[in-house]
Amino acid sequence: MKLATVTVTGDDKPGIIATTTTTLFENAVNIVSLDEKVINGIFSMVLAADVGKTDFTKLEKDLRKVAKDLDLEIRANLHDTREKKNLAILVTREPICLKEIVRSCRSGKIRGEPVVVIGNRPDLKDLTKKLGLPFQLADGTNKEEREKKMVAILKRFNADFVALARFMQILSPEFVARFEGRVINIHPSLLPAFPGARPYDQALEAGVEIVGVTAHFVTTDLDRGPVICQDAFRVNKKDSLEKIRERGQKIEAKVLAKACELYSKDKLYMQWGKVHFR
Repeated sequence: MKLATVTVTGDDKPGIIATTTTTLFENAVNIVSLDEKVINGIFSMVLAADVGKTDFTKLEKDLRKVAKDLDLEIRANLHDTREKKNLAILVTREPICLKEIVRSCRSGKIRGEPVVVIGNRPDLKDLTKKLGLPFQLADGTNKEEREKKMVAILKRFNADFVALARFMQILSPEFVARFEGRVINIHPSLLPAFPGARPYDQALEAGVEIVGVTAHFVTTDLDRGPVICQDAFRVNKKDSLEKIRERGQKIEAKVLAKACELYSKDKLYMQWGKVHFR
């Protein structure tokens, strides 16, 4: 069996499933599983498909036509290929995760090409330029305007997946739906413990002895997306918040890079709200 993942996203309208699946059938594709949903008018569908008897070049061409006719974004990715995936990195002002991801990409650990860094603030613009990457500012007077800019940037740079490198902004359900199963976040706690804001503060106040970090896929439930990988460290009761945060940030960077590595090498995918490992 030769597997591929086909993702379809865009404004909901009649005929998306019928047209897409008919095109797959005409290209001798066997659909192994299908997961589709509509969130606030945004249609999202992920198919696992056996393309062992398929002319993949022709399939991509036919899917591009469907995408154009229905004004959708359709991607077909073969598993276990050596081709690098385009990675977009979203940032706010903390640099350590950004640096680790770029370093892991350039060393070959992550099978990805960092194509753009998008910030909701300009703080990391100079660092991004020093790293030799384009920086795009997604600002605006409201969330809708900012996310509209981000969607346009991600499409322009043809991003295959997205890493939230301590991106301190809650994404809307509409944005998440457009990039279902392709957005990876790092959260500084062992989820499901201490979701939301100030997780290190919450851990310190709770008096826990083990503090950790979690890389997970982003879903519409804040900090509740399926877990990809985690790591932890033991804290001393005398440790200050600053010391805990400093130790945690180093692990955040490594765990986020590990999750990106697994995704880039087709070692896992998200479907039906769960992480499936290959």
